[in-house]
Amino acid sequence: MINKLLRFVDFKTLVILLGVIVHSYAQKEQSLCEVTVRGVRPERFMVGQKVQDIDSTQLTRFRYSTLADFLQFQSPVAFKSYGPGQATSIAFRGTSANHTAVLWNGININAPSLGQSDFSTIPLAGFDQMSIQYGAAASCVGTDAVGGSIQLRSVPEFRNTGLQLLTAIRAETSENYSAQIGFRFNRSLSDYWKFSGKTMLYGSVFNNHFSAEPRRNRQGDTYSFEPTQTTQKGIVQDLYWQHYKGNLLTLNIWLTDNNLTIQPQQPPLQEVTRTQAYRVLGSYQLGKTLIRTGFIRDLIDYSKGENAVPSHTQIDRFILRTEHDFSWIRDCEKGTNLKVGAEVVHYNALVDGYGNEVIRENRADFYALLRHQFSAKFSTSLNLRQALVTRFSPPFTPSAGVEYTAMTFKNAKIILNGNASLSYRVPTLNERYWVNLGNPDLRPEKGFNKEVGISWKQRLTSNNQMQLTINGFHNLIDDWTYWNPDRNYRVENLQQVLSKGIEISWNLKAQWAKTQFDALLNYGLTHSSQQKTYGPYTQDFIGKQLIYVPRHALGSTISATRGKASLTIQQQFNSKRYVTFDHSGRPFAPYYLLNAILNYQIHKRNFRTDIAIQGSNLTNTVYPNLKKNAMPLRTVSLNVVLYFQSKKQSNES
Repeated sequence: MINKLLRFVDFKTLVILLGVIVHSYAQKEQSLCEVTVRGVRPERFMVGQKVQDIDSTQLTRFRYSTLADFLQFQSPVAFKSYGPGQATSIAFRGTSANHTAVLWNGININAPSLGQSDFSTIPLAGFDQMSIQYGAAASCVGTDAVGGSIQLRSVPEFRNTGLQLLTAIRAETSENYSAQIGFRFNRSLSDYWKFSGKTMLYGSVFNNHFSAEPRRNRQGDTYSFEPTQTTQKGIVQDLYWQHYKGNLLTLNIWLTDNNLTIQPQQPPLQEVTRTQAYRVLGSYQLGKTLIRTGFIRDLIDYSKGENAVPSHTQIDRFILRTEHDFSWIRDCEKGTNLKVGAEVVHYNALVDGYGNEVIRENRADFYALLRHQFSAKFSTSLNLRQALVTRFSPPFTPSAGVEYTAMTFKNAKIILNGNASLSYRVPTLNERYWVNLGNPDLRPEKGFNKEVGISWKQRLTSNNQMQLTINGFHNLIDDWTYWNPDRNYRVENLQQVLSKGIEISWNLKAQWAKTQFDALLNYGLTHSSQQKTYGPYTQDFIGKQLIYVPRHALGSTISATRGKASLTIQQQFNSKRYVTFDHSGRPFAPYYLLNAILNYQIHKRNFRTDIAIQGSNLTNTVYPNLKKNAMPLRTVSLNVVLYFQSKKQSNES
C-alpha cells in the first residue's frame, strides 16, 4: 500500500504537504511562540531509535585511544581489524562496513572509493562530542546509514576559561608510541564578537614488536603475528566567531596522513598503503539558518613488492549545504521542530583503476525532518529524504518514529519506543567504475528497518541512577552488492540479507561513601543471513550467519573513582565467527578480552597531570584478525597527560 502511494506522490509534494500541516498547526494554536535556537541536531529527529551519547568523562579518560579501541568496549558492534595501526572497520547489527555512515560535524567522511572509514585512524581526542546511532537513519543523515552511524562533533567554548594547554604521551611495551599536543582558547574581540578555538596535533608510531613465535589458542588453532609498521599524524583545527546576537561563523579543518607497511623487513613481500585526507568545512549560522561549504580530498597510494610503482587514487568533494530550523513551542512540554535542507556535492575522481579519464559526478539531497512533542510523555517524528545522483536513481527514504512514557513512578519511569525507516546506499565509485570489474548499472541497496524498544530509568537516590534498555530490530536489505566470483569478480546486485536481533544495555551511576561508580554493560544477539539464492552454488548460504559477524557480543566498562585515583575495567566477549559463507571452513573461536587502567591525578596550581598504567589483553588471549594472523597478546602502556589552564575553575574535573 505504501509503495503504491509513493508511486503517485513525489518528494516535492510530500515536503509541501508537510509544511502545510505544520503551518496549519501553528495558525490554530495562537499561544505557540517561536523560540530562538541555533539549530537542532539530527539525533533529535531520530525518535524511536537507539542513540547512545558518549559521556564526556569517557572521552577525556580515553583521549589517547583510537575510535576503534574505544568503541569495541562501549557498544555491541562488531569490528573487523587487521591489527594495531591497520585497517579497522565497523559493522552495526550484522551489516557490512559499507553500511555505517561516519559524520564529522554533519558531513559524511566515508571514502567514496571504498564507502567506509578506517576507525584505526580516527583519534578520540580530536572531537568534543560523540553519538552512536543504531539502525537505519538514511532519512536523517543520507547514504550509508543502513546499519547505523557515528556522529563526531566539535563544540565551541565561549566561557572565559582562559588558555588551556594539553600534552599527552603514550608508550607501550610493544614499542608503539603516540603523542598529542593541543590548546583551547577564547577571548572577546569587541563588544560585538567573541572568538574561540581549539588546535590539536597528534601522531602515532606502531612498530608492533611482538614475538614471531606461532601461538596456539585453547581450541588448538595456531596463529602467527605478521610484521607491520604504521605511522599516523594529523591536525584538528576548530575556529569560531560568535556575534552578540548569536550568529556563529565556524571553520573546521582536519588533516591526516597515515602510512602502513606490511613486512617492512622483507622488501619483496612488502605492501605499502598511504592514505591522506584534507577536510575543510566553513559554516555560518544566521539565526536558525545554516549555510555550510566544504572541501574534502581523499588520497590513497598502494604498492606491492620491491620498487613497485604505487597505484594512485585522488577523489575531491566540493560540498554546499543549507538548512533552516522552524520551531513552534507551546510550552516546555509541547512543541514542534521542523528542519528542511538541501545538500549538493560535486565529485572529481582520478583513480588508476578507473582508466585515464576523470570521473565526475554530482549528488544532491533534499530532506525535511519533523518532530512533534504532544506532551512530556509522547513524541513522534516523520522524516523525508530524496537523493539524486548522476546516472543513478536512489530511492525515496522516509522514516517514522514514536516514543511514549508508559508508566511513571516517584523515582522511575518506563519508556516505549518504535521506529520504521527505509534506507539506501549508493554503491561506491570502485563498485561502479573499476575497469572490467565495476558495474555502472548497479542498483542502490535498499533497506527496510523496524525496531522497538523499552527503557526503564530509575533514580535510586539523589546521587545514584540506573537505566536498562532493551531493543529488538529487523532489517531487510535488498540488492546487496557482491563481487561475484562466477563473473570473474564483477560487481552485481545479488544478495538479499536479513539482520535481526536483540540488544540489551545497562547503565549505572552510583556513589558510595566517597567513591563514584560508573558501569556500562552491553549485549547483542545478532542473526544476519542471506535470504535468496543467486546461483546454483549459493544454495548452501541461505539462512547461515554471515562471515565475521558474531552471534553473541558482550562488552562492559566499569569505573571506580575515589579522590584523585580511578580504576577502569574493560571486558569484551565475541562468540565464534564464520570465515566462509557456507560454514565449511573452521570458524574463528570465541574469545574474551580484559583490559584495566589505573589513573591518578596530580594537581598543583594551574597544572594537572594524569598518569595512567594500562594493561591490555591481560588474559593473554590468542585470537586472529581477518588474515588469520594473531592479534596482540598482553601489553602494558604508560599514559601521561599534562593540562594547564591559565584560569582556575571551581568545577574543575
